Amino acid sequence: MMKGDRKVKRWIFAGISDKRDLLLYLCKVLASSKHQVLLTDATEGKRYSYSIGGLDPSLQITQFCGFDVATGFTNIALLEKEIIENSNLSAVYDYMLMDVDTLHFNSIDPWLVTDEILWVTSFDRYEVERSCAWFRELFLKWPELQGMKVHQLYIRTVDSYLDQDYIMGFMEDLPIEWSTEPITVPWNENNMAIQLENEYSSSLRMNRISRSYQRALLVLLEQLVGWRTTDARRAFRQAKRREA
Repeated sequence: MMKGDRKVKRWIFAGISDKRDLLLYLCKVLASSKHQVLLTDATEGKRYSYSIGGLDPSLQITQFCGFDVATGFTNIALLEKEIIENSNLSAVYDYMLMDVDTLHFNSIDPWLVTDEILWVTSFDRYEVERSCAWFRELFLKWPELQGMKVHQLYIRTVDSYLDQDYIMGFMEDLPIEWSTEPITVPWNENNMAIQLENEYSSSLRMNRISRSYQRALLVLLEQLVGWRTTDARRAFRQAKRREA
């Protein structure tokens, strides 16, 4: 992927869960800090086409809220070709994020060159067990990925007797090295309302998301980007001021 460019950071967000709000918010914060950002939709059913709206069917890369979103690619080589040949796009990105919940993206390359891999899931049993089965299929397809380091990121969490240890019990047989402490993104009705409003208006407003969600995003940015807390907060304020 874009060989020779040492500045770009690449992150894979894997798992059978709807991660759109999280990744779109991350991309907006990064873009608001004057970084070139590409979000690749490698999901079943091209989920992001329902969030950003107004897609030109002739384009596979669309600009949204200051960053680029790639949809419809099944091969990493085709994606790179589109980036380089399209005169409206920069051939160099600072950050490349990929949302993966399908094995139809027919290349091991993104996994081999990525800087960080995150398993994103709620505590929903369907998502947890389907993610577990998905990882098993991934390792059957590409056994050389066994032993990879993966971060845990729990979204849409609510108060319950369930905890991370219980959830990880479903994943303990997988050949994965789990890295660092999990990050938890608490959920409430207000966050859901904002997500729905953004989708139907094809916008990306962040001002009203809960403080707990904002704190989780800050922690994630500090961990992935390496920003200090003050830098992450400054970037977040800039993103909230730039309404779509």
